[in-house]
Amino acid sequence: MKIFQQYGILLLLLLALAGCRGKQPKRMPDTLPDVRGTISEITAGQEKTEMLVLHVASVEGLEVPAKQASITVDKSTLMEDTKGEAVQREQLRKGLTVAAWLEGSPLKGDSISATAKAIRVEN
Repeated sequence: MKIFQQYGILLLLLLALAGCRGKQPKRMPDTLPDVRGTISEITAGQEKTEMLVLHVASVEGLEVPAKQASITVDKSTLMEDTKGEAVQREQLRKGLTVAAWLEGSPLKGDSISATAKAIRVEN
């Protein structure tokens, strides 16, 4: 009977520890990006905490939902390079090729505007 009590206490401790694990780190989506293209312009706010807007023109020859996109980058947007290293907003510049995954389901058309949940800098 005592052994069952010990296993019960051990089980409760394991459950308590599992609950204290905290948030899982953000990960790059494993689906095809919604937008892939070259940054043609960057519009930034005055403060570092403000949003950043990337104007992206699609890469020639790629089948993409839109030829141009206006992508909002906020503090919750995950940004990485192709090696999985974090990219800071200060590293973004005109001419870089990016792949972006957008919040919700962006409308298809010649130009779309949405907030990015993840951006991968490809060069």
